[in-house]
Amino acid sequence: MAEVKFVLYSDPDFMLVKSIRMQVFMNEQNIKGEEEFDELDKRSLFALLFDGSSAVATARISEIPKGLKIGRIAVLKDYRGRRYGAQIVNAVVAKSIEAGADRVYVDAQNHAVNFYEKLGFRICGTELIDRGIAHTPMCIDKGDFNVEE
Repeated sequence: MAEVKFVLYSDPDFMLVKSIRMQVFMNEQNIKGEEEFDELDKRSLFALLFDGSSAVATARISEIPKGLKIGRIAVLKDYRGRRYGAQIVNAVVAKSIEAGADRVYVDAQNHAVNFYEKLGFRICGTELIDRGIAHTPMCIDKGDFNVEE
C-alpha cells in the first residue's frame, strides 16, 4: 500500500505537489498556470501519495465558508488504475473529519462523478465551471464515510 504524507504550502515538498498538478492539470487538461495555482494554496493542507520514493498523487484540503473542501486531486498518468485516486481521496476525507468536519465537499470534474459516488459522495449542488472545466459539487457526511482498502 502506498504511503500518504501531509505537507503545507511552505514545506519544501510542496514542489512535489506542484509538479504533479502541472503534469495533470496544465499539461493534460490545458489549464493555465495562473488558474491552477491560487490563493487557496497558501492556506491549504496537501496530501502526497508515494509509490516507493516517488510522489505520484496529490490532493488539497481547504477551508471554505461552509466547511472543509478537498480538491486539486491528481494522479500521475502512469500510476492510474492502481486505486491511488481512491486512496488519496479517502486520506484527505479522513483528515478532514479528524479535523472536525461533519461534511466534506468536493467539486468533481463531471467525468469523475461516478468515481466519487463509489466512495460515498453524493451530488449536493448544480454544475459549475472551474478553470474552464465543468464540475459537479458533491459532498460526503461524516456518518457516510467508510474507508475501504
